[in-house]
Amino acid sequence: MDGRITRTLVHKASEDAVLIGPARSIDGHHWEFEARLPRDPSAPDTAGIPTILGLELMRQTAIAYSHLQGGVPLEWALLMNELSFGWLRDIPGDTVGPFTGHVTVSTLAEDRRKGLVSGLELEAALLAEGAMLGTGRGRLSCLSPTAYRAIRRNAPAVDRTAGSSLRCGLADVGRRGNALRGALAWNWDDPLIFDHFSDHLPGMLLARGMLDAHLALTGSEAARLDITCKNFGEFNAPAEVSAVQTAAEETHVSISQLGRTLATGICRGLRPNSAAFPLLTLDSPHA
Repeated sequence: MDGRITRTLVHKASEDAVLIGPARSIDGHHWEFEARLPRDPSAPDTAGIPTILGLELMRQTAIAYSHLQGGVPLEWALLMNELSFGWLRDIPGDTVGPFTGHVTVSTLAEDRRKGLVSGLELEAALLAEGAMLGTGRGRLSCLSPTAYRAIRRNAPAVDRTAGSSLRCGLADVGRRGNALRGALAWNWDDPLIFDHFSDHLPGMLLARGMLDAHLALTGSEAARLDITCKNFGEFNAPAEVSAVQTAAEETHVSISQLGRTLATGICRGLRPNSAAFPLLTLDSPHA
């Protein structure tokens, strides 16, 4: 895929972090982007493309679409209120090189304020070789720099030297039956989550914690995640992950901080050949 979309169009610091390429308007509020997803040989699923990468693809597509179709200025903040992605089938083709395909995206609803787009609800699909591989949806708010500074004026300063863990996602897990509790951990060097500075806990970090919780409870990676972000999370206090397995292939997850719910999510489905990381659970003999 030549001529990737510039990193500024998807709010990334590195060109290597950009997952989408040249876009074209098909008709009206319907666009198509090229997609290129790197494969991780250590990923637990056979295709080497974890569900979190599908979510990031949806996030980048929504951001680029907002600028190109919605006319949202590049310096504006885009806040993901809701984001979802789910695999519909196995990924075809060579499992060694990067996956290439297309993402189609269109508008479901649009909010405007003073003539400018202030919110969008979108739906998208990932396609390759004539087959639909996955689908996603998103709802985001578009804020001017002035509006964003106003809502974050009392936010604590971010200390990048404190609170870093070995990995991003779920840590310090305790399990009892079909439920677990754990801590949300972050690593500033993670290229997916922290490609660029954030003054709050990134939504993709919350999504990673939810997917980890589903993996820990079911033993397999979720095929789909629907996440709703409710409040900003800060770096100066612990964030707790609570999850309950409600069915064989479904987990409900909540992330909170200092008594406030940051996000809720539902993980569904089981991807084959996933391997859960070891857990020290509350009902294990050595807990």
